[in-house]
Amino acid sequence: MHNCAIIVAAGKGSRFGGKKQFFLLHGTPVLVYSIFPFQKNKHIDTIVLVVPKSRLASVRAMVRQYKLDKVKKIVPGGKRRQDSVKNGLSYLRKHKGVIIIHDGVRPLVSQALVNKGIKLCKKYKAVIFGLPIRDTVKKSKGNRIQCTVSRKNLFLVQTPQFFDARLIKNAAEKASKTREYTDEAALLETLDIPVYLFQGQYNNIKITRKEDLQLIEKIV
Repeated sequence: MHNCAIIVAAGKGSRFGGKKQFFLLHGTPVLVYSIFPFQKNKHIDTIVLVVPKSRLASVRAMVRQYKLDKVKKIVPGGKRRQDSVKNGLSYLRKHKGVIIIHDGVRPLVSQALVNKGIKLCKKYKAVIFGLPIRDTVKKSKGNRIQCTVSRKNLFLVQTPQFFDARLIKNAAEKASKTREYTDEAALLETLDIPVYLFQGQYNNIKITRKEDLQLIEKIV
């Protein structure tokens, strides 16, 4: 039984001002940093990359340059995140084991988190990590506050997310064509499939804005 990681890196980076997955961190693309934890992990056998169609050739060259030999397939992304994930899953039709789905712009995921996720997934079938919200949460209309929202039981969810292979593939096939899912757990939730949440890591930062890249540069 094999474990596979799908790394989704097909975003346009509209809020960032460019395809942030290809920006350099001390001379190395962000995407390479996001691949390394899975390349190095002894429990991961296969990596599938989902990237913009226009970057397929350059990503193949990047994989050769950094000797990322666990990358077995590079596929073009779709219009939405769930379309990109489905493209990655299409390569894994016969795959059994755990499928891990990770953002290509989270370069600081730890080996410990990957190992913990795989172990928990074998028991719970669908596992995600998140952080409890610590700040006060407000709902507004424009600039005017409407109310304060209780932060009890609210979490900021991270990737990687871990799924039993058959479970996530079946869910992807049943996904609504009109609804947009911002993560794969949401896909399972709409089908009333239990998803289990565990404590994430505070330095597992997603690069959304240039300030995030600057912070990660300092950490790296």
